[in-house]
Amino acid sequence: MTTLDRYLLREALAYLTGGLLVAVLLLLGGVLFEVLAPLVTKGVAPLALAQYLAYRVPEAVYRGLPIAYLFALLLLLSRMAEDSELKALLAAGIPRERVILTLVWFGGVLALFGFVLGAETVPRANQKARAVLQRAILERPRALLEPGTFFTDAYGRLVYVGRVDEEGIGEVRLLSRDEVLAAERGRFEKGVLELGQGIRVTFEESRPRTVARFARARLPLKEIAALPRSLASDLTLGELRDRIRRAAKRGIPHPAEATAFYRKFAEPLASVVFALFAGGIAFWMLAGSRSLGLVGVVTITFFYYATWSVFRIMGEQGAIPAWLGGFGPDLLYLALALLFLGVGRR
Repeated sequence: MTTLDRYLLREALAYLTGGLLVAVLLLLGGVLFEVLAPLVTKGVAPLALAQYLAYRVPEAVYRGLPIAYLFALLLLLSRMAEDSELKALLAAGIPRERVILTLVWFGGVLALFGFVLGAETVPRANQKARAVLQRAILERPRALLEPGTFFTDAYGRLVYVGRVDEEGIGEVRLLSRDEVLAAERGRFEKGVLELGQGIRVTFEESRPRTVARFARARLPLKEIAALPRSLASDLTLGELRDRIRRAAKRGIPHPAEATAFYRKFAEPLASVVFALFAGGIAFWMLAGSRSLGLVGVVTITFFYYATWSVFRIMGEQGAIPAWLGGFGPDLLYLALALLFLGVGRR
């Protein structure tokens, strides 16, 4: 590693550390506002909140790392241009490609780290975070649930709670295509909804087949409506591959899963693309003695986040191909990088 490499990496790491800290705090702040704030007002245990936020840190690092690297490179190269360091390097016979190459291979290291983090660690941590909230809700159902809440049990059947009062929950209904369960009272215990004194009606071709009363029924729960929505990105790479394969065999559309699968590769790869983009725009602006400034750096960084969100949503809804929903932002910034590098060469 040359002196130039060490200098560039040292300066980039300084900006990257600060940018990543800000990105992580902003992303966790969004989680706190959207997910935890409603639960805080209803008295969820502080320990559960702290555990949930801790489990969401890996995702914040994973999402924030490419954004922080783009922010760091734009700040670094803008500062080097304003201090005439880039001009000094060119005057000394060091080509711009040499400077960009150092930033690209370091971006590759970040991309590899991000891929490993996003393939297994982030999904597992998010699944544990959901389990923490589910336990907190089941421990205090009267405080955290409202009349009209829907659950999904372990068999995919819809469970409805019509009343929440001082005695617990009531007017519980289980709804599926083949059966309906109705009970006046129910209670939660360790992830299981216990029903007492109810009626069960089964159907065959939309007609009642059997009607029976029961003294006690147990429904293992899978999803609770008070929890944040489960996303395809919360699955590991292997789980996404298996789900896509099963959906394809059954002929079921799966744009959300396919988009999440491509994003597992595209999001970490953005660090490499950003090195090309930041280098291209820096040397292009250097030729005209222009400077981005802090406002320009923040605008470009935010533009990536906005395009990432738009492409993701369109890909998950099937409006564009899944691969484009995943790699679209990378391709856009790569095209801009090649444009700036080409114009700068002339």
